[in-house]
Amino acid sequence: MAIIGSYEHHPDLGCEAVVFLDSESDACFQIQRDLPGGRRPDEHCVTTGASAPVYGGVTQWRRVEDRFEFALNRRATALFADDVLSFEVEAAAGQTVDELAAQLTRILG
Repeated sequence: MAIIGSYEHHPDLGCEAVVFLDSESDACFQIQRDLPGGRRPDEHCVTTGASAPVYGGVTQWRRVEDRFEFALNRRATALFADDVLSFEVEAAAGQTVDELAAQLTRILG
């Protein structure tokens, strides 16, 4: 089963995120960035959705068709128990995998 990916924009929280949710285990992997005017708008962070953010957590990423692969820094590796996260992505309703990839490129860029 694919991981469901979605782009979320939350002006009320001051951030945007690409969220990946495993519907079988309820595991979550989020890549977030503060919106302009926030504390760290030029730096991304990763989180489980319930954990503290790890800034600069993704060192590299790539897309191979509908598979996304993320190399993590040491602190993010400790959080996710692996130095590389790799999974097939299915976009949430109303979004496409291409749109998710474009948002990731921008957020991580």
